[in-house]
Amino acid sequence: MSLRIIGGNLRRRHLRTPQGIVTRPYTDRVRQVVFDRIGDVVVDARVADVFAGVGTMGLEAISRGARSCVFIDNHPQVCRILRENVSVLSDGTATICWKTDARYTSFAPRGAEGMLPYTLVFFDPPYAQAAAIQSEGSLFGALGRLARPSVTDDDVLLLVRTPERFELPELPGWHGRDCWHLSTMKIWTLRKSGDLSSEDADERSP
Repeated sequence: MSLRIIGGNLRRRHLRTPQGIVTRPYTDRVRQVVFDRIGDVVVDARVADVFAGVGTMGLEAISRGARSCVFIDNHPQVCRILRENVSVLSDGTATICWKTDARYTSFAPRGAEGMLPYTLVFFDPPYAQAAAIQSEGSLFGALGRLARPSVTDDDVLLLVRTPERFELPELPGWHGRDCWHLSTMKIWTLRKSGDLSSEDADERSP
């Protein structure tokens, strides 16, 4: 599958993709809709690209003026390609490629000073893991940790991609702002609900 940056100063630059591994990147059309809708939120944003794959969304954000991006994935071969793409295309922007399990991470890698709290988060779990977003699932807990004030800014915008027949539950620390039906998916946009304790017990992970 051929992937490229579709907007910004890296427009038309190509991304490498792993052979023999099925990834599910946003198509050009869907990416265009998403970035058109979030608009100026991207400029100077501190981004987290969670379940980053080969870095499609984070690199698109960098191309459009994001200040920094932490890329999170844990598939060994995909992470290798991700690092190559970021190395070639990050254009001097502050980045970290973190091989860690998004279901259990703190979202705060060492060396990320100045890159947190995030102001824009792409959260794109494999569809097979979508059920774990339901109450008491591993991704339900991960999204709760992501809402902590040391991890995400009060004005953060969170985009969660799910299958089209999925209904997002009430999530601790978040409230729904909108749901976009695009192609065979839903993209949920969420903001902070303000009901999370300011205490953040997470230590920075290695």
